[in-house]
Amino acid sequence: MTAHQSHPPSRGDFVFRWLCQSAGMFVLSIAAALIAVLVYKAWPVLSEPGKYRLLTSTKWFPDGNEYGALVFVYGTVATSLIAMLIAVPLGVGAAAYLSELAPPRLRKVCAFLLELLAAIPSVVYGFWGREFLAKQGLAPFFDTLGLPNIASGQGILAAGLVLSVMILPYITAVSFDVMQAVPRSQREGALALGSTRWQTIWRVVLPYSRPGVIAACFLALGRAIGETMAVTMVIANSHYLDFRLNGTGDTIPSVIAKELFEAPPGVKQGALVALGLLLLGITLVMNFTARIVVRWMSKPAARRARPIELAEGQTGQPARTAEEITASRSKAQRSDRVMCWALALCQFLTVVPLFLILGYITVRGAGGVNLDFFTKLPNDSGGRGLAHALYGSCILVGLATAFAVPVGVLTAVFLAEYRNNRMVAPLRFVAETLGAVPSIVIGIFGYALLVYPVWMTTSRGQFSGWAGAFALGVMMLPVVIRATEESLRLVPNSLREASYALGASRWQTVVKVLLPAALPAIITGVFLAVGRIAGETAPLILTAGGSQYMPRTPSDETPFLPFYIYDFAKYAPGSPEIQLAWTAAFVLVTVVMFLNVGVRLLSGKRVVAAARAD
Repeated sequence: MTAHQSHPPSRGDFVFRWLCQSAGMFVLSIAAALIAVLVYKAWPVLSEPGKYRLLTSTKWFPDGNEYGALVFVYGTVATSLIAMLIAVPLGVGAAAYLSELAPPRLRKVCAFLLELLAAIPSVVYGFWGREFLAKQGLAPFFDTLGLPNIASGQGILAAGLVLSVMILPYITAVSFDVMQAVPRSQREGALALGSTRWQTIWRVVLPYSRPGVIAACFLALGRAIGETMAVTMVIANSHYLDFRLNGTGDTIPSVIAKELFEAPPGVKQGALVALGLLLLGITLVMNFTARIVVRWMSKPAARRARPIELAEGQTGQPARTAEEITASRSKAQRSDRVMCWALALCQFLTVVPLFLILGYITVRGAGGVNLDFFTKLPNDSGGRGLAHALYGSCILVGLATAFAVPVGVLTAVFLAEYRNNRMVAPLRFVAETLGAVPSIVIGIFGYALLVYPVWMTTSRGQFSGWAGAFALGVMMLPVVIRATEESLRLVPNSLREASYALGASRWQTVVKVLLPAALPAIITGVFLAVGRIAGETAPLILTAGGSQYMPRTPSDETPFLPFYIYDFAKYAPGSPEIQLAWTAAFVLVTVVMFLNVGVRLLSGKRVVAAARAD
């Protein structure tokens, strides 16, 4: 019997457990409400599939009561397929180089650069893809091929290329982790039998880590399918099937982002929400498949690598001559040099986009940073700025953090400290699943719940900072829960037992011992969550709305910085608006980079002080 079990629970323990369990129930209710609200809003279309032919027609013409969405399904599939064809070989090759060939110092530098690449907001990817990749890269390429330049290089190919850059860090990071899990004895055995480094990678490391690499690909595919703003800004947004190399199109997330915020209650709103349900289903299937593959990998049968070839003369085959052995070794060494250089090239190509994006954004936007940008409004005559958007972004992020951190920390305490409760397993599953929901779907949820409330009949949406903060808070919850639970697990059990032995109750132990010991890692998780939502655009378009004026209260439509990157990117080159967009992109990227560097510095304290002392 442990020390804390020898004392009956106090009233404080009962209240504290009730608070933690209530926080967990709230997370479960959010997930249930998300499904219920989306199904309710989409029911006018879901109840009559034969009439609206959502998934059997390519004609999207709301004015004519036609809602065929196959054109958007094609755009989603085409862009995701292009992204995977490019990102998978590059990402796996880069992971193999970092795991097996890179010096330790270079490995740390490249890992840090990949983290920065993953942290760039999607609206910045879209702006860079539109102005640099499409207009300065693909447009001249199409001209060289004699193809009509329909949209200045924008289209399905441009969207697929941008998506490939966005999912590269995910494939590389997860593949690297699973390759690092290959036992050293496997590598040493292959090298002892005369294998080259490339043969060891090809015959031992990759077969052993194949299930984890496949899981990484499924996770990346789910990320590509759910991406919204970057695709919306570069795909050129056309509602017809176009199979040409330079063809334009639309995807499920992009059409939702463009049309839902202005769609009145009715069939069109229901059709767009139904597309959100379809998107949610696809991404969850990708996520569940990845988990199943990882679970399969953990079984002993799945962990067997390809048998290492035996040495010469042990295979039962006739021994080769000295000349044949020399020629074979020479060929293997040439292949080894070529493939090692190829893997190094994969790693180089994965980090090049980071410098292209940061360099281009800095050149175009840094010059616009001045006092006016932080103190003026877009329409001021004495100077132009985005002070209201900066203020609105601070309001949204602050309210979301104030909502998500207490709920997330209490939920994590319940998961870590009340493990025998029957709610723990389903709650952890729901929290992890909530982290895989695309941001545009969370935006639809906030839109259907707070902008056009399901319990009210309203013809005009009530966009507000409260709705935007709620959507961002839902996005933060899985990150805060996961980080806090993991940090609490790092606290040595001896501290718990010592606290109980000194007569402390359970809630006192958690509040005065465990949480302070885990605080550095919890702060790191909060910074990660803030960094994730700081550049979000899609859910806020559907909830916060935006305006040209300084918000007075969160009840007003609340402007936010990423929206002006998206909105002002449409203006002609040389206009004041396009310069404001570049400056906004530079400021946003700078803030997000500082947040991630801060997380990197704090990550050295992830192992809580108490754990180090122990």
